[in-house]
Amino acid sequence: MKKILLGFVGLLFSSGAFAQKDSLAFDENNKYIYYKTVDQPGSITDSLYSRGLYFLTKAYPKKVLKLAKADKDGNALTGTGIFLVNKKGLMGNSEGGELSYTLKVEVKDGKYRYWLTDFVYQPYQRNRYGNVEHMHGKDVALEKASEKLSKVDFNACLNQVLSNSKHVGDNLKAYMLKTSSLEKPAEVKKVKRVSTKEW
Repeated sequence: MKKILLGFVGLLFSSGAFAQKDSLAFDENNKYIYYKTVDQPGSITDSLYSRGLYFLTKAYPKKVLKLAKADKDGNALTGTGIFLVNKKGLMGNSEGGELSYTLKVEVKDGKYRYWLTDFVYQPYQRNRYGNVEHMHGKDVALEKASEKLSKVDFNACLNQVLSNSKHVGDNLKAYMLKTSSLEKPAEVKKVKRVSTKEW
């Protein structure tokens, strides 16, 4: 019986390890980062760059994700975005704040990489009318949010950062697979010339 119980516990831990394949990590500046490299054989740098640019300009409304900078060389893009973070309450979840981030995309022939970093948490508060609004001056980097939030809220925040980062990454992958992602300019019809001097 003891062996069966130990085997069952071991199985639970091993399946939990496989489920945690995607996770947040720390970069060289001790900031949280969600980093992925994706192979896309047969794709050239220009097409991957244009697809990434299309993603940053069309995939989300401007208030959710917007293009911040495009590299002149045509191989790097930077965007900024936000997503809402819920906090745990007695009666359920409520809007706890919003989290801003920076998305960077770099492309090469046959592959691209992307990462989300520079996470900054901005808490919400209820005003006297019961509406949710920003608490100005209370922004905190995600790395220091554990000091400002309860342990439960901080863990919920990390889980939401991971799930939202995966969602952004999945959307980016879908856009990077599209072959006709750029809108082509409409062709200008040739206008027939008419001479008013002769008739």
